[in-house]
Parts: sequence; structure tokens; C-alpha cells
Amino acid sequence: MRELFEYLNKLASKMCYAEKLYGIPINYVPLISDNEIIVYDKRDGSIKRLSDKKKLSDEELKSIEKEIIENIKSGKVELYLTLTFGEDIGLGEG
Repeated sequence: MRELFEYLNKLASKMCYAEKLYGIPINYVPLISDNEIIVYDKRDGSIKRLSDKKKLSDEELKSIEKEIIENIKSGKVELYLTLTFGEDIGLGEG
């Protein structure tokens, strides 16, 4: 789990940078968006289900840890962050 938290720390830094750049507060960023959406909550540094906003148990977190790391490594999570801003500030509107 140490590796995961190192990636989440870097992700939190990127979220803070994006907040300053765009002036929009970001509380959550999706980590997994398959069947159930799993998010990182920057406010308390936890990983939660979006549907009920409850923290995942250690067992649940261990079962999806590799998938989260892969999504961060591949840039998928950063893409979600970018798409959020594109929607919020109107990028791509003609």
C-alpha cells in the first residue's frame, strides 16, 4: 500500500496545482470508473465509493490497489482531472 500512497500524494499535488491554475476547488478525482466509481478525496486523503462517500476498508483497498496504480501510471486519472476542467471552464466550445 506504500506505493499507492506515494502515487496518491503526487496526485494530490497535481490537484492542488490545477485548483490554483483554474481557480476551481477539486474535492474528488475518479480513480476507477468501471462498474462502481471509486474516488480519491483530497480533503482527507481517503479513497471512497462515490455512491455513498464512505471510505473503503483495508481489504477492499487491497483488492483494487493494483488497478488504481495502473490507472494513475497510465494517465487515465489525469485524463479524468483534465476532462473535469474542460467541462467546468468550457474548453472546446466554439
